[in-house]
Amino acid sequence: MSLKTFVKNWSVVYVNDELTQLRVLWAIIEMDERNRFKSGDYVCSSRILYIEDNIARTHTGSLYVLTGLGSEYTASFEDLIQLIEGHSPSELNLELKY
Repeated sequence: MSLKTFVKNWSVVYVNDELTQLRVLWAIIEMDERNRFKSGDYVCSSRILYIEDNIARTHTGSLYVLTGLGSEYTASFEDLIQLIEGHSPSELNLELKY
């Protein structure tokens, strides 16, 4: 059984520019079975491979359980750098994806 990280207030961010097309997860940690994060920390994941049954798997093998409601945003590569540094999608006023 793979260890999972449970997250809330999550956002799937679609990064689209001339060189890059990928999805990442930005979220607040609820519980991390791998003990990498503390509750309340933020995470900006590596590239999402797929999301199935409210579980996102990244290309590094991490499994994130998406709890509650989430959002989807579009972003540039420059925005992605800001997300990695800890700014949330709402702080950056990213465009909601419909």
